[in-house]
Amino acid sequence: MENLNHKMANYFQDNQTLLVDELLPGTLNELELDYTEKDLNQHYEMLRSLLDRVAKSLLRTDEETDAAEPGYDSENYFYAQGLLLKQTVDVLCVFRLSLLKHLSNSNLIHQARVEEGLEVAEQIIFAFDAAIRATTENYNLLKEKEHEEFERSLNHISTPVVLIDDSQAVVPLVGEFSSERFEVVMENTLQKIKEYGLRVLYLDFSGIATFNHVFINDIYNLTQTIELLGTRTILTGIKTEMAAAAVKANMSFENLETFGELRHALDSINKK
Repeated sequence: MENLNHKMANYFQDNQTLLVDELLPGTLNELELDYTEKDLNQHYEMLRSLLDRVAKSLLRTDEETDAAEPGYDSENYFYAQGLLLKQTVDVLCVFRLSLLKHLSNSNLIHQARVEEGLEVAEQIIFAFDAAIRATTENYNLLKEKEHEEFERSLNHISTPVVLIDDSQAVVPLVGEFSSERFEVVMENTLQKIKEYGLRVLYLDFSGIATFNHVFINDIYNLTQTIELLGTRTILTGIKTEMAAAAVKANMSFENLETFGELRHALDSINKK
């Protein structure tokens, strides 16, 4: 005899469109959300697909359900519009509750044993939870990727190599530096040295907010690399505490030319 899980799975498979047509408008009304016709169509399609997965979950283990769940909005339609994750999760939660209420009034549940009904309800809830978990994970991964791309763009913008003339350039170091940001500085600097055949490079530290031994070590390695390329390296704006920290770390910049201010360095070097 066919158990309730199979009956309910078949019911979902056969009535996806009817269920979404009946329950989605009420879901959106309850949440007081306004959507365009295209947005509504997206929800219709995604909920139909989700109900298909819910049907299959009734015949699977929880582990199989979790593994097979791609998440709601898997093509990132709503994410691309800047929709908050909370709004998407709210739609799933309210729709799930409406679905369970609908099922509680159906003949399938009334004809089943109580324990069967509870088991099916638990599996439906789990299937929706799996969709919410996958959706949240996808959203967080996209946000993390977006943040990383923004940081890369910001690093390129905030650490320019500024040409003074055909053979000289200055790198104004501003703010705080992570290892990742300094890696961008090094790549940009070495690229510009090779690209323009720079004779003199000024590293200006006037805008440095904070520093640590890692930053000093990175600077030291950068100056050594620049020197090996045959480019004259001049440091400006070095704070007393930074110089002391460099000496303490056995990474003294004594062999390099230093000036208190960039303008003094430019005046001195270009008058020679």
